[in-house]
Amino acid sequence: MNFLWQTFEDRKNLLKNLVQHDSITHSEGEKSFPYFLKKQYLKLDYFKKYSDQVILHPTGDGRHAVLAYYKAPKTKKTLVCISHFDTVGVDDYSEYKEAAFDMDHITEIFRQDDKYLTPDGKEDIHSGNYLFGRGSMDMKPGLMIHMSLIEKAIQEAWDINIIVISVPDEEVESKGMHKAVERLNQIRKEDNLEIVLHLNSEPTFSQAEKDSNHYVYSGTIGKIMPSTLCYGKETHVGQPLNGISSNYIQSFINNKMEYSTLFKDHYKDEITPLPVSLMSRDIKDHYDVQTPFRTVALYNVFLFQRNAEDIFTIFNNVVKEAVSTCEKSYQEILKSEGYHKNISINVLTFKELKDLAIKEFGEAHIKHVINEVIEHIHDDRAQSIEITDRFMHMLKELGPSVITFFAPPYYPAAHSSEDSFIDEIVETVSEISLSQFNRVSQRQYFFNGISDLSYAKYRQDDLGFESYIDQTPVFNESYFIPFNDIKEISAPVINIGPIGKDAHQVTERINMKSAFEEIPTIIEQVVKKHLL
Repeated sequence: MNFLWQTFEDRKNLLKNLVQHDSITHSEGEKSFPYFLKKQYLKLDYFKKYSDQVILHPTGDGRHAVLAYYKAPKTKKTLVCISHFDTVGVDDYSEYKEAAFDMDHITEIFRQDDKYLTPDGKEDIHSGNYLFGRGSMDMKPGLMIHMSLIEKAIQEAWDINIIVISVPDEEVESKGMHKAVERLNQIRKEDNLEIVLHLNSEPTFSQAEKDSNHYVYSGTIGKIMPSTLCYGKETHVGQPLNGISSNYIQSFINNKMEYSTLFKDHYKDEITPLPVSLMSRDIKDHYDVQTPFRTVALYNVFLFQRNAEDIFTIFNNVVKEAVSTCEKSYQEILKSEGYHKNISINVLTFKELKDLAIKEFGEAHIKHVINEVIEHIHDDRAQSIEITDRFMHMLKELGPSVITFFAPPYYPAAHSSEDSFIDEIVETVSEISLSQFNRVSQRQYFFNGISDLSYAKYRQDDLGFESYIDQTPVFNESYFIPFNDIKEISAPVINIGPIGKDAHQVTERINMKSAFEEIPTIIEQVVKKHLL
C-alpha cells in the first residue's frame, strides 16, 4: 500500500505544505486554499475514483468550505472531523513576516534571532521539539491529522463513514462552519447517516509555563456580545446641562459591566473569564463642539451553561441599574447647578424599539431601512449599530434612551461532559497517552479558545435562540446561524488535538512529537475502539 500521510516525516511535510499556503482570514489565500486542499485529497486513489466526494461548498462570498467524504462499506454510523484553515494575520512578525508561513525558515530565523521569544519560547526552539509559524498551531495541524486519519480509514476499509470538514472564517464569525453545517445535514439526509461523534482537533493550550501535559476537551466555551446604544440629548459644550452626553450615560454602564462577576458561568471547577468591552465609543462622524449624543458599546461575555436569553436578562438588569444610578447622579448635578428639571432615561430592547418603529412607519419602510444599511455597510457589527441608530433617529421623541441588543457573532456553548460515551473516550485518550507516550492527558470540560464545535451540538433545553434572533438587528439579514440544521446534525462533541503554544502570537508553535505521532495514534485507536 502506498501511504502518503502515515509516518512522522510524511505528516510533518504535509503540515508544512498546508502552512505554506497563506490563508489569512478575508485574504485571497483563504479563497484559494480550498482548491489547493482538494488537490491534496485527489492524490488518494479513493478520491480520484470518487472525486465528487470532495465537496467545495460556497459560503456566498467567494470562499468555500471543504468536505471530504469517505463512505463506509456497510454502516450508517458517521464520524465528523472539524477544523478550520484560516489564520490570523502576520503583522506581528514585523521584519520577518514574509517568512511567517515557511515553518523551516521562520524556525531557523528565531533560532538565530530570538529577540521575539519568551524564555519558554527560547527553551522550546533550542530543544528541537517545536516548529514555529503562522498556522503551525491554530489550526492546520488538526486538519493534517484528519487528512491522515481519512487516508488510513480508506486504506483499511474501516466500517465507519468519515466526513472531514475544513472551513474558512473561524477566526472572525464562522460563516464557513454555518454553511458547512447546512451541507452536512443535506448529506446526512440523502444518505440516511447517523452522526455519532463530532471530533475537533484544535490544539491544546498549556496551563502554565513548562506545562507538558496534554488536554482533551469535552466541550467548547460559548461567546456572545450583548451591546448598548446610548442616545442622549445633544447640546453646545458651552451649555452642557441643556442636554446629556451619551458618553456620560455609557460610563455608568461600562462601570457596571466590565469585569462584572454577575456573568461568571460555572461548570464543576471551571469558570468563564469575566466580561470586557470590545468597543466603547461615541459615533460622531467628526470633531465639533456639540456634545456626543450617541455612544455604542459591545461586550464580550463567555458562557458554559447559560444561553442567549439568560445573558440578555442579566444584561438588561445591569443596564437598568446603571441607568438608574446615572439618573440620580445627573439629577444631583442639575440641582447643585440650580437647574429645576427632571431627567428620565428610557431603557428598551432592540425588539421593543423595532416594534415601535414598525407601528409608526410600517413594516415595509422598516425593511427598506434595514436593506439600505446592509447594502452600504459590510461589517455585521457596524450594520447592527447603524440599524439601531437609525431607528432611534426615527423615534427621537423617546428622548434620552439606552437600547440593548446583540451584535454578531454568537458561539453557543456546547459540551458532552455528562455523556458516558465521551467519558469512555476521554479515559481511552488518557490511557494511551500515558502507556504509549508517557504523557499525562487531563480532561477539561470546555475548550476556552472558541471553536466551531459550537455549531455541532444542540441543547434540547435551549430556548435562548429565539431571544438571540429577536434581539439581533441583522439576524436573517446579513448574519445567520442554521439553528434547525444544528438540531438535526447534533451529536456528542470532543476536542482531541496536539500540544501547541502561543496561538495568535509571533511565537505560535507546535510540538512535533504530539502532532506527528501521538495524536494521530491516539485518534486512530479511539476510532477503532469506540466507533468500529
